[in-house]
Amino acid sequence: MSCRDTIHLICWYLEGKLSPSVESEIQKHLQDCPDCHLVLDAANTTLDRYFGPNRTEETPATIKAA
Repeated sequence: MSCRDTIHLICWYLEGKLSPSVESEIQKHLQDCPDCHLVLDAANTTLDRYFGPNRTEETPATIKAA
């Protein structure tokens, strides 16, 4: 699997929405590619920050102003 494919599918991977075979390909790629692993860590951090258990329902003012 290429870096481009891995990055494109990273959110679905984190949400468990991929087939076992594609998930396995992504895991293999992540073991060999530190750059994609950084993208995975960043996506994980972002999802935890905005959708984690400590997330309040209130939207920050900076986002509301849009």
